[in-house]
Amino acid sequence: MAEPNSGADASADARGGMPLYGLFGVTLASGFPFKSNLPEASGEPDVVFEVSGAAPVEDGGLELVYAAEPYFEDGRSLTYVYRGEGCHLLRFTEVADYYLWDDRIVCHLLEAKYEYIVEIYLLGHAFSLWLELRGMPALHAAAVVSGGGAAVFLATNEGGKSSLATSLMLAGCPLLTDDILPIEERDGEDIVARPGYPSMRMWPEQAGHFLGEWEDLEIVHPWYSKRRVPVGDGFGEFHGRAAPVSRFYLPERRDPGKWGEGVEISDVPPGEALMALLSESFIPQTAEALGFQRRRMEILASLVRGTPVRRVSYPEGYDRLPKVRDRILEDLEEDG
Repeated sequence: MAEPNSGADASADARGGMPLYGLFGVTLASGFPFKSNLPEASGEPDVVFEVSGAAPVEDGGLELVYAAEPYFEDGRSLTYVYRGEGCHLLRFTEVADYYLWDDRIVCHLLEAKYEYIVEIYLLGHAFSLWLELRGMPALHAAAVVSGGGAAVFLATNEGGKSSLATSLMLAGCPLLTDDILPIEERDGEDIVARPGYPSMRMWPEQAGHFLGEWEDLEIVHPWYSKRRVPVGDGFGEFHGRAAPVSRFYLPERRDPGKWGEGVEISDVPPGEALMALLSESFIPQTAEALGFQRRRMEILASLVRGTPVRRVSYPEGYDRLPKVRDRILEDLEEDG
């Protein structure tokens, strides 16, 4: 199994000697010691990431555009988004501020003890916002590639996206992403899904089922038991190129004692499908507050018109996943 990259092992950017990585369809230059398994890249970087002990710009010139629900006892929110001249600020109260430009992301870490969170927020909310600012809706989803097209499992409340994606990956379908799926419209016509990076996050029970052993896997967040699972070199394969979307699936796990052992795949009406894609965006409230909703709705509506969106209802339990996987593979072969 591949080990997470260290800065010394990756390719060097000719400008400043920063290592280069490929993720979300962009080339990232950074000297930060990432724990996730980020693939090496070459060429000119699209964006540079660095951590700073000081704020790169004054907050006084920034306009508040979004505040999450109150989180602290004094009424403050956990996250805020500000907009300035050519720059956006994503604030995680008392932890870190992320300043986003077209070609640069700077994390102002408020206390060194929070260094573990820098990567989590960067590869989640911060990059999602950066992609949305570039006109690419970021969906909360896992996806694999089958027959040249992406089978996308949205992160519905019923869950199961990562287990379904892993089951298909281990059946020979390379992983496209495990958490964030950027949707890109090219030349006003073609719409494709961009790749994430070759790493997954699994709960110990998941990792134990798919890998057998999980105790030596690195913990993602010290408050939770989820583990980082590198993809490749013995555990699946990664698809590092954009792919057209062949199917969207809305996973719905059911209690077999109540619903039985059947696996049902049914079409979702276009209106409901569009609302599902909008609601399963990674940062839906932020995108709406920034005025992106009309543009992203146009892209996702166009995608829904040309791509089947289906609900897959299946009995919960890891022992039932092979049956679910085979039914999904049969569905993907239809119209193929």
